[in-house]
Amino acid sequence: GGGTNYLTTFPESKEELSQYDVVFVGDVGLGEGELTGPQIDLLKGLVEQQGSGLIFLPGARGRQSSLLNTALAELLPVQYDPAKPLGIGLSSESALHLTTVGRGHFLTLLANEENVNEEIWKNLPGFYWCAGVLKSRPGSEVLAVHASLRNESGRLPLLVTRPFGSGETLFMGTDSAWRWRRGVEDKYYYRFWGQVVRWMSHKRHLAQGKGVRLVYSPENPRLGENVFLNATVSDSSGLPLDKGPVYATITSPSGKAERQGMELVPGGWGLFKSGFSVREAGRYKVRISSDKGAGALEKEIIAARILRERTGQPANAASLREIAELTDGATGGVADVSALIGRIAALPEAKPLEDRIRLWSNPYWAGLLLGLLAIYWTGRKLAGMI
Repeated sequence: GGGTNYLTTFPESKEELSQYDVVFVGDVGLGEGELTGPQIDLLKGLVEQQGSGLIFLPGARGRQSSLLNTALAELLPVQYDPAKPLGIGLSSESALHLTTVGRGHFLTLLANEENVNEEIWKNLPGFYWCAGVLKSRPGSEVLAVHASLRNESGRLPLLVTRPFGSGETLFMGTDSAWRWRRGVEDKYYYRFWGQVVRWMSHKRHLAQGKGVRLVYSPENPRLGENVFLNATVSDSSGLPLDKGPVYATITSPSGKAERQGMELVPGGWGLFKSGFSVREAGRYKVRISSDKGAGALEKEIIAARILRERTGQPANAASLREIAELTDGATGGVADVSALIGRIAALPEAKPLEDRIRLWSNPYWAGLLLGLLAIYWTGRKLAGMI
């Protein structure tokens, strides 16, 4: 390998690795010349505590099966099939089929309109190999499945996402996305992977400043929900802060401020966590600060009000009258209850619905008759009566 920004070795420290938003793990596993135990622990911490993304791209060597006994096993969005460690070779070209969730997901939008997008996916060049997968894991979102292969759990999930800690993981069960360039160059290939990288790294960029990065969940809170804050804080030398105090000051829309200490998350990544409850709708101001940190961070979080139907409000009489007229019904007030009941009682009884089955027009009936005649003729033949 070589070229601009080429990495000759795997980043060996938390400080070096924490610079990366997304990591792709191809057809490599645990072993000599591949990933080591400490590197795998670093990858888990990067996703769990730093909010980065991890993409699993298995290959025909089946090396990712060696990760099942490591810390990365928790991050996998799918369960591999132990009987098919080298994947599944296909004799004919197969395609990815978008699920209901995948049709409108940001990662799979290759066109701006959903119906056009689905048509594009149907016409993308297919693949001749896919990973051996049993099913998706709990908490995962299946965006695309194999168009035809299935097992007892349903169609094979081949494009699956799953949140883990502060970050996201993605599983892509085929190594043939490069074939999408056929006839259109990089139109769909670059758009897909560009969206993947942006989507998987967006949590790290929700709020960041000098020496402080904030990841919060949910991103669009509503009244009554709890907001969880995860702040990565560095000291003046750029190293992860190993001890507090770190404070979160939350100012509500009404101007009431609350200062609380953030709890250090073990692991040595400089991650501190806290949270607050949304008791008012509007703009909350969150400020993360530390006496030992390199700087402070301020972020506005907008909490939306849950729109519910108001109780005790009068009904819209005009709309109800219009509905009654369009359906040949009637309206009235409390004084007209007896008349309305009388009109309902005077309605004719509903006629029973008939469902007729035309036996003589059914081909199965003709097949039954032919079968009985064949049995009768065969019996007479065996008895020597013919």
